[in-house]
Amino acid sequence: MSAGLLVFDTSPLSHFARAGELATLRKLVDGFECVTTKAVLGELRKGAAEHTAIEDAIRSRWIDIVPCDDLEVLYLFGSYMNRLGNLERNAGEASVLAWAEANSAAAYVDDQVACNVGRARGVRVHRTLQLVIAAYSAGLLDESKAQSLIDDLADTDARFPQAARQDLFGWARAQNPPLL
Repeated sequence: MSAGLLVFDTSPLSHFARAGELATLRKLVDGFECVTTKAVLGELRKGAAEHTAIEDAIRSRWIDIVPCDDLEVLYLFGSYMNRLGNLERNAGEASVLAWAEANSAAAYVDDQVACNVGRARGVRVHRTLQLVIAAYSAGLLDESKAQSLIDDLADTDARFPQAARQDLFGWARAQNPPLL
């Protein structure tokens, strides 16, 4: 039985692929039916021109590609684009949030503005730091592997607070409410 639908944005897929950690990501979202949008696929293809490891995310068999051409999704996509910006930078996030909202899915998005906009519209949004902390709490990662994973992702230019990069668990305990 599936834990639900999870639709991925470009950033987490790109960073996990570049860090060589797609298998870890798969482990962290085990039980979810995982999808991404054609817009995200297009962004991944652009990124693969510079970072060939992203090809692994494009070829992942555990992530299905979903279209966003249903009228409800198109309407929602327009609404998200009005809030998030232009097609050059935010089409992936807008498509992920629109598809998630229309299909009662959770969105996996790391961009802070996109997270805020999605949550304001009632979309369940997951982020990498929260996912890693939850995996630690569930016994899927030990403390050393969790911190190492964050370090590896940060080395691919994933945007995490400096405090989380230096001490993931201290950062998590300092959040309001605490993540641990």
